[in-house]
Amino acid sequence: MPAARDALAREIAAARGREVCFVATVDAGGRLVAVRVAARGTPDMVLALPGFAARGEMLVHNHPTGNLEPSAADLSVAARLHDGGVGFAIINNAATELYVVVEIPKATPEVRLDPFEVIATLGEDGPVARELGVYEDRPSQRDMAAYITDAYNDGGIVLMEAGTGVGKSFAYLVPLLRWAQANRERTIVSTNTINLQEQLVGKDLPLLRRALSTADYTPTFALLKGWRNYLCLSRLQLAGAGQQSLLEPERQEEVVSIAEWATRTRDGTLGDLPFTPSHEVWDEVAAEPDLCTRLKCPHFEACFLFKARRQAAEADVVVVNHHLLAADLSVRRASENWQDAAVLPPYQRLILDEAHHLEDVAANHLGVQVGSRGIRRLLGRFERSGRGLLPALAAELSSSKDLLSQASLDLLRQRLMPAVVDARRASELLLTRIMTRLEEPGMGTMRLDEEFARDPIWDDGLGRELEATLGAFRELQGLVETIADRMSQIESTDRRTQMLGEMRGVVRRLESASDGLNATLRPPAGGPPTVRWLERTGPRGSQVAMNAVPLDLAPVLKDLLFDRLKTVVLTSATLAASGDFGFLESRIGLQGEDSPVTTREILPSPFDYGAQCLFGVPQDFPDPREDEAGHDAAIAKAVQEVAWASDGGMFVLFTSHAALRRAAAELRRSLDPRWPLLIQGERPRDQLLQRFRDTGNAILLGTDSFWEGVDVPGRALRALLICKLPFKVPSEPITAARLERLVERGEDGFMGYLLPHAALKLKQGFGRLIRSRADVGVVLLLDSRVLTKRYGRLLLSGLPRADRVEGPWAAVRTRCEDFFARHSIGAEV
Repeated sequence: MPAARDALAREIAAARGREVCFVATVDAGGRLVAVRVAARGTPDMVLALPGFAARGEMLVHNHPTGNLEPSAADLSVAARLHDGGVGFAIINNAATELYVVVEIPKATPEVRLDPFEVIATLGEDGPVARELGVYEDRPSQRDMAAYITDAYNDGGIVLMEAGTGVGKSFAYLVPLLRWAQANRERTIVSTNTINLQEQLVGKDLPLLRRALSTADYTPTFALLKGWRNYLCLSRLQLAGAGQQSLLEPERQEEVVSIAEWATRTRDGTLGDLPFTPSHEVWDEVAAEPDLCTRLKCPHFEACFLFKARRQAAEADVVVVNHHLLAADLSVRRASENWQDAAVLPPYQRLILDEAHHLEDVAANHLGVQVGSRGIRRLLGRFERSGRGLLPALAAELSSSKDLLSQASLDLLRQRLMPAVVDARRASELLLTRIMTRLEEPGMGTMRLDEEFARDPIWDDGLGRELEATLGAFRELQGLVETIADRMSQIESTDRRTQMLGEMRGVVRRLESASDGLNATLRPPAGGPPTVRWLERTGPRGSQVAMNAVPLDLAPVLKDLLFDRLKTVVLTSATLAASGDFGFLESRIGLQGEDSPVTTREILPSPFDYGAQCLFGVPQDFPDPREDEAGHDAAIAKAVQEVAWASDGGMFVLFTSHAALRRAAAELRRSLDPRWPLLIQGERPRDQLLQRFRDTGNAILLGTDSFWEGVDVPGRALRALLICKLPFKVPSEPITAARLERLVERGEDGFMGYLLPHAALKLKQGFGRLIRSRADVGVVLLLDSRVLTKRYGRLLLSGLPRADRVEGPWAAVRTRCEDFFARHSIGAEV
């Protein structure tokens, strides 16, 4: 069609005749009726990743020479695209000639799955049981797989709470793999924790690949991580060549070790690195989207990141985390790209495991955060203690005698280096001003509302310091661009080009920091409601963070996610608060008469909690709000007395770090040394868990990160103490703003937000104990409010039906001792 032809020629001309990759829509007569640009390249090549075009479309690119003969690379891409139902063609620069390498495969109707066949795959005589070598009857797993199969066949949003032991990963992986086999359509599986990602990619999917492979189908899967998780070979080469000027001597050995590891790593990701690099070193070698030259990079074919993206573009299942999913949504919203690859390849089917985290993760990615640590690290990339990009570029320019190089060297020394000093001085004054305010008694965190514009801090100097910081960042940008423009006029080395790219990347991040400073400290009028706050972070509150996140994510998530996909499955062991999905639905945009939710199911755990677990609630513990010291003392006493009955093997879960520290101090003084005491924060989380498992009789004190995502089956964990009901702190900025919004709507903030959240959190904590049919143990809730307050029965109604004991602590303790003695897992005294 003329319009499409004109669009092709216009875009090629705008790219100055370089290669451009288009996605074309073709009508029934085989004519191109609409085109959109997918990628722009060089005179010799252009990126043509699978995932640019959807089934039924055509990928088109130009050959600037006018020779439309397909190259070997063209044929390889064409074959790959054909498997995905996409055509491939080549045009000349004027768009007057079109050579179709592969016709668009004729559309085939979706093949519906038979739910009974999917269930049979998981059944006693199915391939999964044969591969496992053992069969365990799980009715809830079969039910879940059937519901998900219906959602693939008919579309819709599915909410399913799957209790511990249901086997939910197989329940959703089997239907999606059967769907991929029948329809060649990918599914994104998003989790919140690394542990679950590793389970899916390292254990579950390889097993299912072996079980479900046939002569004409082998399931494929890929794990995709965020950019900074991958090593950049180009940046590694730069860091290795410029160690003397880029990095301090004590860091140079790390670069050598990373370079050696790069020759043998499986995937080039931080998780595969056998040691933890310093922030300074990883900042110099990690992949960064705004520094990547894509096809122009000499390491493009070997690039770990693009290998992973190519693998993901062709996989049946792409496993990601919620953060990467949210980043993808953010990019798609900014670019209005709903058809092509963005951070993730295009998709229409999504599984959200650990879905109760979706709102909080999305808030972080759709908002902004600026921190003192980030600003200092960015400026440190320019120069720190005589090392960094500027000293490295100065050394490089000094080796050239041409006039432009010497002029750039003069500009760098005379203006750019002093500008970095000015930016550092201005930003430090700004950060110190904010820190001083946050150090005032009772502060620590400061929510920013409309009244903040009239706060005395502005008259004290915040306004001047903010303007000075923003001006210093703009000055850096202008100077870097001037040097870059000069360098572009002469033949430059790859090393010099890479350094300039690095500096431009730092400048772009300073621009983002400037936007964040404005968004948090003095946002423009209008726009959707946001929650803004300042807080102290880092070790001993030594850092400052400035935050702004959307207040109401429900309409955003509905628009960006739920209204655009064919199938979405949200699952977790904790989705329903007291048996009701309403709380989750209201938070993420699924509530109302027009709710797209098609299925709501609570699938019970197969465990016999009545026989496997004793749940105790003492009536005579002091109220933690009215008698903090008394409650602390009662907890320390309970830990010691239960330890004698259970011989350790205990998790003690707190709702605050302060309460944990108080308990740790007392237990260090009074606890019998036969039970190793492990304290969150004193070692990395994974090390604490490993020692807990290996020791077999340890007592671990933990806060938020130990309430969920922790799996310790077997005897090592046999007692779980929950010290306090896990209510959110009403004064936290986001919580306070959400409560205010509910009050504005005439709703009860406690019943509508705080209580449902506490019910979910309590159920998550309870779920740490019983992880298999063989596990037995005791759960104690050491907060008597659950018995004395009217809301208590709602919290208890959502917990597993364990054998329950309520009464004075002496009676509860005696029942615990009897339980451990009966199961022969108590201490030998």
